[in-house]
Amino acid sequence: MVALVDKISIAKHGTDKKLDRRVKLQAEDKIAIRKQYFNVHESERPTMTALAAKYNVDRRLIQFILFPEREERHKEQASIRQKEGRYYNKNKGRKNMQDYRNYKRSLIDSGKIIRPENEKSHK
Repeated sequence: MVALVDKISIAKHGTDKKLDRRVKLQAEDKIAIRKQYFNVHESERPTMTALAAKYNVDRRLIQFILFPEREERHKEQASIRQKEGRYYNKNKGRKNMQDYRNYKRSLIDSGKIIRPENEKSHK
């Protein structure tokens, strides 16, 4: 059974993109990171750790933005590990979904997301 709040998209309804917790960096942030790293001489480049601190993300995400081939390799390895049964914790997944639904409900209640007219109450 699907919760009504699952049908409401944060990305739609003309809302601020920063409200969507699934996206850590916007496209313009990724472009800026690439420019800061590649458009200067190698001796003047900021470290990946410094860029990560500036954008409040981890170093690995910065590495994936700068070097997409590393992300592809990581995804391949992760899919192999997942087949072995790693990474999935049912209780943790359930808790994360519950937290995300509550977050969406709080956005609806505060008026940051407008509930479509054809949907019933989310409570």
